[in-house]
Amino acid sequence: MTPRPIGMRLTLLAATALLAVTLAGCGDEEPTTMADDAPAALSRDDLDGRAFSSVRVDGHQLVGDTRVRLGFSGEEVRAEAGCNHLFGTVAIDGGTLTASNMGGTEMGCPNGLHDQDSWLAAFLSAGPEAVLVDDTLTLSKDGVVIELVELDLPDAPTGDPDEPRSDDDGSVVSSG
Repeated sequence: MTPRPIGMRLTLLAATALLAVTLAGCGDEEPTTMADDAPAALSRDDLDGRAFSSVRVDGHQLVGDTRVRLGFSGEEVRAEAGCNHLFGTVAIDGGTLTASNMGGTEMGCPNGLHDQDSWLAAFLSAGPEAVLVDDTLTLSKDGVVIELVELDLPDAPTGDPDEPRSDDDGSVVSSG
């Protein structure tokens, strides 16, 4: 074995010491977990003024050509599943969305639509887990997953509804 110069031994010793100090410093950090990357907790404010329509429902078969629609305004949730208009009070706690005081219109709904309205009201009242990522709201509970995307809502009309309105050329379009 050939002897190494002292400078080379000193460099290796210094590099080893530096590596040991660096690795020891890493132990002071909190471990990173999946929860660190999780989205912030959902709040009612995140949903206020927004409306969503289902693009996927797993674990429950919807009546053909129907969708689940949800709209949020303050503490109020509005829902549709193909026939009646449902409404209630919404609360969000720890990622769980719960609708209470559910009511709705009472139109006669053919072809299982009344049962679908009842199913949706029960699902929302049961407290599904709610996750909002960008414009997609996902609700899940007991093997049922409803994935909804945000709808573009037109701006509410402004002005006095009893005043006549006109188009760009000044002609009256409607009054009230």
